[in-house]
Amino acid sequence: PTAGDFSVAMAGATVSIPAVGGAAARVSLCGVRIGRRRASPSIGRSGCDARRRVVAAASDKTDENSPPYQVAQRKDLYELRIYGAYYVTRAPYSNREQGLASLMGYIEGGNEEEKTFPATQPLIMTYVDAPDGGFEKTMELSLGKDVTDPPAPTVGEARVAAAGGELLAVVGFEGVATPELAGKYRELLTKAVEADGLKAADPSEFRLATYGQLYSLKPRLNELMLKVKLPGA
Repeated sequence: PTAGDFSVAMAGATVSIPAVGGAAARVSLCGVRIGRRRASPSIGRSGCDARRRVVAAASDKTDENSPPYQVAQRKDLYELRIYGAYYVTRAPYSNREQGLASLMGYIEGGNEEEKTFPATQPLIMTYVDAPDGGFEKTMELSLGKDVTDPPAPTVGEARVAAAGGELLAVVGFEGVATPELAGKYRELLTKAVEADGLKAADPSEFRLATYGQLYSLKPRLNELMLKVKLPGA
């Protein structure tokens, strides 16, 4: 390990993350350039400061029932997080209302024990590139702290699954997360982590976490997430 490396114990295991980036990485996503290509005009130093404020504001909206994580490193554009293990209810969807109906059906008692769960923050949507140019989509909610054996669902398309135990790169932004805006941040975050010597674990996938009222489509706090792997992993 070198100066700046990060080591954290979580869920009984110690994970070491080497310092990434440095003077050799010719990237200034919060300034002007990505290699020789200019970044989006809206991504300036003030933009990076704003994104840090968004990430901080999002963390204020989480509680003990939200997905557990520790921040490993903070970069100009993004932060690296180590997520601990937790359970979620997850459902495939084609439109937001359909997915939310499946999740809410489960947490409001649509399971073998008729057990209810809190409507946690954030709502996380996973997008996987599809051959037709669109996405295969799922959405999920954490089932909360100390859940170890969640009951099987009895209604809708919701399922229960184990989540976490992974390293994510996360960039925050505000507004309505349109496909165009999410695509821009996906591109920026991908270039940033690659410049820092990291790689996406699955280049065909990204996640979008949204904070606020589940059924609202108003501008909100958002986080775009990429699962990453360390060099040589």
